[in-house]
Amino acid sequence: MNVPSLFSRLQQSRPASLTAFGITLVALIVTAVWFISARSALAEAYARLSERNQALAEAQVREQEAQLRVDYARSSQELLRTVQANGLQPEAWGERLINLRQSQMSREDATAVLAAVTRGSDRMFGAEAFELSVTHPDEGLFQAPSANSDRAPAPLQLTLRGAILFRTGVADAAALPAGVAP
Repeated sequence: MNVPSLFSRLQQSRPASLTAFGITLVALIVTAVWFISARSALAEAYARLSERNQALAEAQVREQEAQLRVDYARSSQELLRTVQANGLQPEAWGERLINLRQSQMSREDATAVLAAVTRGSDRMFGAEAFELSVTHPDEGLFQAPSANSDRAPAPLQLTLRGAILFRTGVADAAALPAGVAP
């Protein structure tokens, strides 16, 4: 049976035309319902993919943090080995915090404070903040005021914040390498 004759027969028969139209309409409705459900399934799939990508990114961040902790632990162990190899036993050292904020003092007192925090074989100082300035505009920081002046030298202003480490015990002389004083 050829197609043109089928169409001509359908045109002549109203019940057959209505049946063909009904079947086509049902097929179209089924296809539309399937398309809508497939579209919503696709949206849900994209939402799940987004959640998975976010979880992956968070896991990668946690992995990087864990790797940093591992690297930190390794460097800490290496530092402890170096400290022990150089005879700097941590238990033989104490720590004190120094916090002087804009303290005014004479040049002699400032010299004494700075001498107390200079590095030596029995102490080390780690400064967080350091500032030394003159309080009188006619005086210089690196020039002592003249002794024949009619007024007393102006005080210096010192800000010093940090931690001083000092030896509390005797270092094992055998553990010290050559050139390192106990």
